[in-house]
Amino acid sequence: MQHTLITAQDIMTTGLVTVSPTEDVLDGIDRLLRHGISGAPVIAASKEFLGTFSEKSSMAAFDVIDSERRRRCDKTFHHVRAGDFMTRDLMTVSPETDAVDAIGILLRNHVSGLPVVSKGEFVGSFSEHSAMKVIIDLTWNQISDGPVSAWMDRDRDRVITENTPLEEVRERFRDTVYRRLPVVNHGRLAGQISRRDVLRVQLDELIDSYGNNIGTMKLSELSEPGQRMKWTIEHFMATGAKHISPDTPLMTIAQQFFSSSGRRLPVVENGQLLGQVSRRDLLSSVRHFFADEQPPVQQPLYLSSTSRNVTAVRS
Repeated sequence: MQHTLITAQDIMTTGLVTVSPTEDVLDGIDRLLRHGISGAPVIAASKEFLGTFSEKSSMAAFDVIDSERRRRCDKTFHHVRAGDFMTRDLMTVSPETDAVDAIGILLRNHVSGLPVVSKGEFVGSFSEHSAMKVIIDLTWNQISDGPVSAWMDRDRDRVITENTPLEEVRERFRDTVYRRLPVVNHGRLAGQISRRDVLRVQLDELIDSYGNNIGTMKLSELSEPGQRMKWTIEHFMATGAKHISPDTPLMTIAQQFFSSSGRRLPVVENGQLLGQVSRRDLLSSVRHFFADEQPPVQQPLYLSSTSRNVTAVRS
């Protein structure tokens, strides 16, 4: 049987939510939140791919827009604590959970990370980034499957408490690659805060400070004449964002995800955006190779020319 190497074009997602570089940055932030996405490609009127606008970009925007007005509002950010807006109902895994099973939990529940808890104590995090390392180890490095504890992130610098001020939470996200911060009290997991949680709080507070409702006007209309310059997406987008070509091999994509903090790679050809490959797209395409105690698969991974189903072929 003839086989074709799996590439970006085989697993990429099309029909993406995109933004324009001239769009007001507040409307761009609102679009990310409404669609529940952590980033969007920035496309010119000519359809040229220009960069990406992400949650990280959004946080940078909140650092500069309307700071004077936000400082004057009755309910300031400094009065908001992590315990006021953290997510309490969390899905967790234990250190003994099989790593491939944990990847399945990520995919089935549409979450990008899981706190790892042992007898109520927070011991680490298992994320899509951790999963990239699992896939690389099982495929390229021929390491046998193992528990979550072998790949989880044990970094304690990401831990905060219920009393951590919002301003400090914002700084932690701004200065690190973290996407979620576990809220831990006396060693026990109490909740979790994501970048998206912080953006929602900031946007709500900004709207409240103007006395306007998001349902009655565009966010770009919140500014009063002379109050601030028009901050657009092009002021905050990442122009040096990594992108890949349609023929980029699957395992090269996995390595790029593991070596960076990005969750998605735009697929670009001749300057035009064709689609996007996310960590989730990659994990969904390869996870079943390792489920049900199947042996590790040597690279490369191939796609049968007679079927859209992935076939593993030993080299």
